[in-house]
Amino acid sequence: MTSELRSRWTDAGACALITIAIFAIVYYVNGGAAFPTDDAFINLHNAQVLRLGRDQNYEGVPALVGATSGAHLALLLVFEQLVHPDTAALYVLSSLSAVTYVLGVFYMCLNIGCPRLEAALIALGSLVFAGTLFQVLNGMDTGLAMAAVAWDIKLLTDKRRTFWLPALCGVMPFVRPELSLLSAASMLIVFWEKDAANGFKIAAAAVAALTSLPFLLWYWIDTGSLVPNTISAKMFFFAERYLAWSDKSLLMLSAVSQGALMSFPLFLCLRFMRPVAVGRMLALFVAVFLGAYFWRFPSGLVHNGGRYLYVLAPLVLFGTACGLTSAFRKQTLCMVAISILFLPQGFVAQLEDYRTHIVGFRESLADVVRWMNANLPDRPMVMVHDAGYVAYAGHTALVDLVGLKTPASMDFHKRTTYPSVGLQRSRAVAEIAEAFQPQYLLVLQDWDERFHFVEGLRGEGWTAREVYAGHAPPNTPAALIYHLYELNRPLSGLASPSS
Repeated sequence: MTSELRSRWTDAGACALITIAIFAIVYYVNGGAAFPTDDAFINLHNAQVLRLGRDQNYEGVPALVGATSGAHLALLLVFEQLVHPDTAALYVLSSLSAVTYVLGVFYMCLNIGCPRLEAALIALGSLVFAGTLFQVLNGMDTGLAMAAVAWDIKLLTDKRRTFWLPALCGVMPFVRPELSLLSAASMLIVFWEKDAANGFKIAAAAVAALTSLPFLLWYWIDTGSLVPNTISAKMFFFAERYLAWSDKSLLMLSAVSQGALMSFPLFLCLRFMRPVAVGRMLALFVAVFLGAYFWRFPSGLVHNGGRYLYVLAPLVLFGTACGLTSAFRKQTLCMVAISILFLPQGFVAQLEDYRTHIVGFRESLADVVRWMNANLPDRPMVMVHDAGYVAYAGHTALVDLVGLKTPASMDFHKRTTYPSVGLQRSRAVAEIAEAFQPQYLLVLQDWDERFHFVEGLRGEGWTAREVYAGHAPPNTPAALIYHLYELNRPLSGLASPSS
């Protein structure tokens, strides 16, 4: 092994160890594995269902319904065999996804010509950039998706093509559906290369197909569909497809402006990306990615701390590395220096959001679920919008009014909420309640204020009486408190739509 290669491995090992140390410190500070959003527990619940062979909360619903990332779920099942309890297994998976991401950034920077020290600093800085650390700590597929993008860029910029790139391209759509375009575009670059032999191109296509096949079969066998239902469920519930262009533009502008501020001025380095084919392909990915959200679901880009935008973070860091190794080095160094004034803002914003949810959201929801387990022994039907923790730790029957874990709910929103641009959402929720006859509604105050679930059900003739509110530490925002309502249906079925 040459000294250069030994040095690379040493630097990579240092980056990995520092990343692991950071996650160990966070684990210690939080007193164990803690996750800031309910979505992490959807992953844990789906893994529970796969282990048990049936869903005891969402009766008759397959495990992969509500699972956006088949790859993340498969890895979680593997880690649960090695690490106990399952929350710790998910935390370890998040940690190793972060390590993989940092190493992907390190090697892509080396590929483009960065000295080892600069590559290591950019790689470790990738956790600070725009508060990325708190996104990879969320227990979802965010870190894994960012790692996939970083390694895709690394493999695209390798001097010699290998089968690792098509293998990754086959898996990427099942890490995050949005990465399907990046996967296809990366394969097109391989096919267009004049130096690549036709035999290699055919073999590369076969490798990509083979790595995607297990996930296609898994989704088809479990759900009867080749793609996850989560994007459709959210699209129909939030019902933004037919919003006025001005309203959609404002939602998009808010999300993109927030992302630009948190990454300013480094996002300007995107114009330095090279080689040309890779730069153009990545620019096309950004344009189509943002365009797709604008068309179908613009507010999605601000959900969960803007986590969907973080798949673009590796591109910004790649552009920065390209700038540092080009004729624009001085200009790039100036932007790096200026970023020191802005990056802390994004980091602190994500930190505060993380702390608030770790302390307030988690305690309030956990308290309500404990109360339900102790006081609702007959397993009544509970209607929910946060479908994860209550299924993971609770014992009641559930119906998900959004449609992630109850596909039938999605049909109501597709028929009523979606074409009305959300104006008839209360009607759709009442129809879901009429179909499933829940005895209770569990709702986060923030969601009730935004979507008027309780008021809407009352307007449709239902009675809703609050029976419990989750306890949380002092200073927890009222919006993060969960409330449990007892429901009683209209005596004559659905009431007439309220005026």
